[in-house]
Amino acid sequence: MHLAEYLFRRLYQIDIRAVFGIPGDFNLKALDYIDDCGLNWIGNVNELNAGYAADGYARIKGISAIVTTFGVGELSAINAIAGACAELVPIIHIVGFPSALARENKLPIHHSLADGDFDLFMKMSERISSATILLDDPLEATKLIDDTIIQCYRSSKPVYIGFPMDMVQVDIDSSPLEHPLLLRLATSEFTNAEETAVKTIQNRVSQAQNPIIIVDSLASRYQNLEASRAFVENSSLPCFCYPMAKGIINESIPNFRGVYCGDVCRKEVQEQVKSSDLILLLGHRPTDLNNGGFQDDLPDVEKIVFQQDSVHIGETVHNNLHLENVLGKLSDIISESPSNSSPSSTPSGISSPPSSVASGEETLSFSLKESVQTMRDSTIDPTSAVTHDWLWKRVGSWLEENDILAMDVGTSSFGGLWCRYPRGVQPIFQLLWCSIGFAMGATVGAAIAAREQEQASENSLRRRTILFTGDGSLQMTAQEISTLVRQELSPIIFVICNDGYTIERYIHGWDKSYNDIQPWNYRLLPTVFNAKPGTMRTYSVRTKGELETLLADDQFGSAESFGEDNPEPLRLVEIHMDKHDAPQTIPDTIAGINGKK
Repeated sequence: MHLAEYLFRRLYQIDIRAVFGIPGDFNLKALDYIDDCGLNWIGNVNELNAGYAADGYARIKGISAIVTTFGVGELSAINAIAGACAELVPIIHIVGFPSALARENKLPIHHSLADGDFDLFMKMSERISSATILLDDPLEATKLIDDTIIQCYRSSKPVYIGFPMDMVQVDIDSSPLEHPLLLRLATSEFTNAEETAVKTIQNRVSQAQNPIIIVDSLASRYQNLEASRAFVENSSLPCFCYPMAKGIINESIPNFRGVYCGDVCRKEVQEQVKSSDLILLLGHRPTDLNNGGFQDDLPDVEKIVFQQDSVHIGETVHNNLHLENVLGKLSDIISESPSNSSPSSTPSGISSPPSSVASGEETLSFSLKESVQTMRDSTIDPTSAVTHDWLWKRVGSWLEENDILAMDVGTSSFGGLWCRYPRGVQPIFQLLWCSIGFAMGATVGAAIAAREQEQASENSLRRRTILFTGDGSLQMTAQEISTLVRQELSPIIFVICNDGYTIERYIHGWDKSYNDIQPWNYRLLPTVFNAKPGTMRTYSVRTKGELETLLADDQFGSAESFGEDNPEPLRLVEIHMDKHDAPQTIPDTIAGINGKK
C-alpha cells in the first residue's frame, strides 16, 4: 500500500469522514487518495478558514484533519491551529513538504525563505502541537502516523505531520491497519491512591452543610465528559458552571442552577455560591474572560479541585490519579445509595442544600419551560428596536434540543452564553483564544459533522446548526459562506449588524474610526456565491416585532418543517441593532479586567 493511502485509511478508521484544507503543489499527489479512502474533501476558501472548520468539526466528532501545503499554507492556518491548542481541540494537521532532494541540497524553492532551512515552519508549530513529525523514513512512517494520531486524541491538542511529496507513493506494510488504534487510554484498575481520595471526598462532603459543584471547561476534555456528567447528575448537589463550561452539563436537570462568573453573573447565583461551605471544582481552568475579568470571588471555604491526574483537597494533593476513575467511583457510590432513589434526594452522607437556596429565583424564574408566549410580553412595543437584553432571552426560548450553537467572541458569545440551553445543545465558541471570525469557519465544520451524524443515525437525528456573529467578525471570514453553498449545507446565520467592533468600543476607543467597518449588504452574500434558486432565504429585521414573527414561524426555523420534498435552505438574517447596545456582561467583565470593579 502507498503511504498516503495508509494515512487516510487511518483517518477513516477513527471516524473522520471529512478532510478540510486547500490544495497546493506539495500536497496534490496526496489529495488523490482521499476519495478512494472513503473521505470527503472539503475544499475551503483559505487555510485560516479551513483551520476554523476543522476546529468546529472536531468539537462535534471528537477529532479532525486538515491538509495544507508547506510554508504559505501552513502559516495561513497557524492562527486557527494555535486556537485549537489553547482551547484543547484535537486536529491532525497534515502539511505537504518538499522532497528529500530539495531538502538535502537546500534548494531555494518557492514557498521557502530561500535559505535552505526546511525545518523552520515546522518548528513554529512545535509550541502549539503536542507532536510534530516528518515522514522521511519508510520503515518508521506507519508507526509514527499511528503514535501521532493517538497522541492527538489523548492530549486533546493539535499534531503536525510533515508529509514530503516523494513519500506519498512509497510502498509500506499495511498490516497495522488490521488493528484499530486504541485512542482512549485503557481503563486502569482502581488504585489505592484513588480509593483514598474517594474516601476523603466522601468524608468532606458528608460533613458539609451546603456543598456545591462548579464545573469548568476541563471537565469535558481528555475523555472525561461522560464521567463528569454522570457525577453531577447522580450527586443531586447544586451545580453551576463557568462560561467556558457551557454545554457540558445538561441544564434541564433539577440541580443545575446557572452560570457562575464572579460579580458578572446573576445575584441569585452569587448568593447561592457564597452560601456554600464546600466547593467541588471540576476541571477548573481560571482565565480572565471565564471568571468575569479575574472576579472569581469564591468564598473562603474548603475546595476540592478535580484535575486530570490529581485531586486537591484543601492543602493536600492526591497525585497519580485518573479523573475518570475517581468520578466514576463517586458516581457508583451515589447511584447505589438507597437514599438516592428519587431525583430530588441526595446521596447518603451528603446534605441537601437549605430550602432557601434550593428553591432560589434562579431555579424558578429561569426555567426551560418558560414558554414563547411569556417572551411575547404584551408590554413590549413591537416597533421598538431589538436590544441584547431582549434578544438573548428570546433566543433561549427558541433553541431546540441538540442544537449546535456557534458564537463569535463579542456581543454574540457574551449574550448567548447566558441563555438557558435545552438538553443536548452544544455551543461552539472561543473564550480563551478569542479570534474573531472563528465562528463562521467553525460553523462549516460543525454543519458537516452534524450531517454525518444524521446519516449515521438509525433514527435520523437532526441537529440544527445555528451561527450568531457580529458584522465585524463576519467580514473576517465571510468567504466561507461559499463553502456552505458548495457543500449544500443549511445552517441558520444571524448577523448582528451594529456598525463595527462593539466589544472593542467598550475596551477603548468608543467613537474612534478604527472600531468602525464598511457596512455590507449581507443578504446578498449567498447570491454572490452563486447559491442555487430555492436553496437560500435571507431576511432583514430591525424591530422586536419583526424578529418575533420570524422566530415564531416554523417554516423558518423548525427542523421538522423540512424533508425530502422540502429541503432545508441556508438562512441568513440581518439583525440591525444600535452600535452602543451590548450585553451587560461585556462592560462588567471589562471593568473587572481593568481592575475597576
